[in-house]
Amino acid sequence: LIAILAVIAALSLGAAQDTEAKAPPHATTIVVTGVFSTPDLTGDQIATVQPGLELELTGEAAPGFLEVIYGGSEAWIPATNLTTGVRPGIETATAVVDAPLTDAPLRNSGIVSYVPEGESVILTGASVDGYYAASYNGTGGWISGRDIVR
Repeated sequence: LIAILAVIAALSLGAAQDTEAKAPPHATTIVVTGVFSTPDLTGDQIATVQPGLELELTGEAAPGFLEVIYGGSEAWIPATNLTTGVRPGIETATAVVDAPLTDAPLRNSGIVSYVPEGESVILTGASVDGYYAASYNGTGGWISGRDIVR
């Protein structure tokens, strides 16, 4: 019985370690949306873009906004107006503590970066055992659901 449990644990650990979380490189607008100089709807709107425009993501996020490359410069678009796939919107979350971004959805996995308290991450859609696939400053990894507010 112990040998069987050890094999199951090893297989589970291997599967979790092979699960990667990466920063999405591009997003597509899903509605007519404003492009802003700061992550704020009351800030300077520098352009309006149509649905279907593919934009490069920088990896930066602010509550409700993602930073993109627009016209060769960095700009901000509301995250709900973008998609990386078939589901509309891209979810962001804010770290409520200085949080490790890990290489696997496990408590003792390697740390690839830290997300300072108050900083935003891009949630990339996957979740495993209370960890969310996330991107911070262009680095993909896993963040504990206890360390963020959505």
